[in-house]
Amino acid sequence: MAQSKPKQKVTTVREHSRRVGVSGKNPDGITTVDRHLRRLPGTYLGPEEIASTFKSYDKSKIVFPSVGTIKEFKSPDSYDDLIAVWVDYFNKTLKVEPPLDPDVLKALIASESGFRKDPPGNPTAIGFAQITRETFEIVQDPRGEAKQFIFNKIRLKDLKDPNIAVPIAARWLSRKKVIAKSKLGRDPTAEEIILEYKGLLKSNTKFKDNALASFRKYYAILKTK
Repeated sequence: MAQSKPKQKVTTVREHSRRVGVSGKNPDGITTVDRHLRRLPGTYLGPEEIASTFKSYDKSKIVFPSVGTIKEFKSPDSYDDLIAVWVDYFNKTLKVEPPLDPDVLKALIASESGFRKDPPGNPTAIGFAQITRETFEIVQDPRGEAKQFIFNKIRLKDLKDPNIAVPIAARWLSRKKVIAKSKLGRDPTAEEIILEYKGLLKSNTKFKDNALASFRKYYAILKTK
């Protein structure tokens, strides 16, 4: 069954007492702990939560990416369950409206890694979904851009595992869709989401078409059925 939506992202715990050893500073054996932020269950994912969420997820009413259209890679449809579940999960958890299309994520993975777990050629990105080190840090930072919902206990080498890389990519694409909508003042197209994902949405450089070429190819293929 799908995860319930978290009611609250972060709660502030104000000053509270804690027992400590008796000392000159704390003669009664009690000290006051400053207020701090506590991450609530349902607002983060670690490896165990990722595995259990995927295993128990209700797949009966979710949207899957197109199948049987991309021919040049080995088993490109093998990851459709992962893509469908995690796009649906973040569409619901983060209340993405209109929902992110799972074909956007599938086309992105096709264009970035060719569905390979450790593709060569890009020293700035890692693994199956080609997550950059900068993005990797952001999605684990409870005070950063993605603080509403973060990942924890993920290692760089875990990004080679589709089971870890796909939910991170789905979460980051959802974030970029929201940012693109804010910048444009309207719902972004699939290509505009990818441009924001690549940091080029508002750029006037010649790199925009080059950055979109591979994604545009695979997204069009997925939409032929």
